[in-house]
Amino acid sequence: MVGELDQTFCSVDAGLLKGIQACSPKSETFVSEPHLNELAKHYRVDLKTEEVLVARNFLAWKREAGCPPKDMSESRRLSTDNMFPSLTPAIQVVLTMPVDSCSCERSFSALRRLHSWLRQTMGQKRLHSLAVMSIEKDTLQHLSHNRVIDQFATLKNRRHSLMLPPTK
Repeated sequence: MVGELDQTFCSVDAGLLKGIQACSPKSETFVSEPHLNELAKHYRVDLKTEEVLVARNFLAWKREAGCPPKDMSESRRLSTDNMFPSLTPAIQVVLTMPVDSCSCERSFSALRRLHSWLRQTMGQKRLHSLAVMSIEKDTLQHLSHNRVIDQFATLKNRRHSLMLPPTK
């Protein structure tokens, strides 16, 4: 059950999300080359290192002049195709992504509940699985618990080798 939910809802990795964040002028990692490279690799954009460096210097100059970009669409307008031909498609990809803040807010509140001080030693994989189950609880409610238990019961007995022989 967790494996199915994991396949369905967890295809995006952290590197891609950091790349998206690097396109936001409000982010501390704005126009960060390592983060943008993850985004470019995922969307097959040929990002030039020199261009990212020039863009970062240009945006720093705009910030010092008192007119930094306020949002992603303004940074897209500043980075014209002629000025930054490989950076512009990366920003354009991010701007065309649909945004759903409700699922993001649900994710953070679920993690806040799950990762308490009592569960600090929990492994990343288990925490991830519990978070997916908590976030997608509407999907889980439609599953038949008896069917899941029956499927689990038909699996190989994993404790067979650990069981002690019966005492007389």
